[in-house]
Amino acid sequence: MIAAVILAAGLSRRLGRPKQLLKLGSKTIIEHVVENVLQTEVCEVIVVLGAHCQEIRQILNSYPVKCIYNPSYQDGIGTSVAVGAGAVAPDVKGIMFVVGDQPLLSPDYMNQLLKVFLEKNPLILKPENSMPAIFSSNLKQELMCLKGDTGGRQLIKKYREKVVTVPGIPAHQSLDVDTEKDYKKILETWRSMHT
Repeated sequence: MIAAVILAAGLSRRLGRPKQLLKLGSKTIIEHVVENVLQTEVCEVIVVLGAHCQEIRQILNSYPVKCIYNPSYQDGIGTSVAVGAGAVAPDVKGIMFVVGDQPLLSPDYMNQLLKVFLEKNPLILKPENSMPAIFSSNLKQELMCLKGDTGGRQLIKKYREKVVTVPGIPAHQSLDVDTEKDYKKILETWRSMHT
């Protein structure tokens, strides 16, 4: 059993408006991320919220996910990783961390990661080029102590000898939104996939 934690607490400083709420087709980016994760083999989905908490929570009301608030979200992604790790069920084998602004990341790709994790049982599993990463529940206490803006990368660095990497995510699936330019690129890619 692996839990999924979606990190969606960010301020979207570079974009200047909440990226989680940008539209892609008839739905918001965060809805696409949540729907994709819900189609995977995870046992539960937790969404960590911070900035724009009320609006996002309202949008996700109808989804079978657990929304939790990170009061320290302004202190960096590490705090959201910590809050998310603390909220997962006690009996999970691993925690898959997914960022809330990769709407094209497919359930198939995430399921491949889950499968490899369950087969190899590594301490940490990650694609060569991006998120999501899966951490063994043996690291739960350390994850819950993370701070700052580097998130799980601190542990990936600390345990680099024990990290199992898999081939990178297909380029279009790894697209995320930090700027207006990124959003336009995702919109174009989305449209080309749905025409």
